[in-house]
Amino acid sequence: MVTSSGEPTTAQQGYRSGEAARIAKMPVTTLRIWERRYGVVGPAKTASGQRLYTEDDVRRLTLIKLLVSRGHAIGAIARLDREQLQFLAARNAREAGITLDAGLVEGMEIRLGLVGGNLAQRLQGSGVDLRPYGVSELTLFADLGEAKQGSENRAPIDALLIGVDSLQDDVAAQIVALGDAVRAKAIALVYSFGTGSAAEILRVAGVRLYREPDSRTEFRQMLGDLCERVQIRDRSGDEAGWSRVRRRYDDRELEAIANRSSTIACECPRHLAELVMKLSAFERYSDECTSRSVQDAALHRYLGDVSNRACAMVEAALERVAREEGWFAGPPPEPPQAVQE
Repeated sequence: MVTSSGEPTTAQQGYRSGEAARIAKMPVTTLRIWERRYGVVGPAKTASGQRLYTEDDVRRLTLIKLLVSRGHAIGAIARLDREQLQFLAARNAREAGITLDAGLVEGMEIRLGLVGGNLAQRLQGSGVDLRPYGVSELTLFADLGEAKQGSENRAPIDALLIGVDSLQDDVAAQIVALGDAVRAKAIALVYSFGTGSAAEILRVAGVRLYREPDSRTEFRQMLGDLCERVQIRDRSGDEAGWSRVRRRYDDRELEAIANRSSTIACECPRHLAELVMKLSAFERYSDECTSRSVQDAALHRYLGDVSNRACAMVEAALERVAREEGWFAGPPPEPPQAVQE
């Protein structure tokens, strides 16, 4: 529908300021002040100068209005992007113990893995709603072994909440290995009893440790911290915590590349393939190296992480060289015995 002047009035074409303010539950005068002073939105204008607000503009105004009503200064949040506004709104909702409108947390999707039957039962019995935390998918595992099984063929899990009765050094090692396997961005552990060395190993590795939660409030605080760290890591692009990159080529494929003739008479493919194998070997060595102390274990994990990232970068360079040579457009080349020189 259009007016006699030809300007659109439907939500599909855009909201006028009165409609946008009404949906965001704020006075039109407030909308105009926020827009003029703080630049909260930048609506398009028609030929006659009429402001038209999009659906995204209205959602943004709704989030800002909600946050201001909960004590945030308009000047501090006016220029935040939508994801940051959603993050603040969800955190405020968790702290207040309320459920945020699903439309306001759009795009915040966290895959949560819950390990330990007793913990799952207690969480479900607490009645805590996972939606305000951005959890879109919940996977339950009976124990660490079940969680690790089949991890290579399963989609990554963003956050792990693990419950164990007894925390020993071998259990700490399993938790670290599970984090690597599922590529978790944040891990929290709930335990009853444990050794100081095992707890320190996990703290150094970045795992948050909790004693058995006794109340719904404690569950909320624990989940809020866990999911908040996932969202922070998503925004920063930092994958340093748990996600090691899987090898693109196995050793047989690398041997095939190393032995294949280069049309530009260049030794780079062979050298790159050898570097990948050496870096991968050093990564394994670092992971298996005997640890004399908690600090020693943390150092060797760091060395393994660095080796893994270096290996991934060299593999990417190798793939580019191989594509430039026209060796393959999809799968890697065949092993040496299948190569026709």
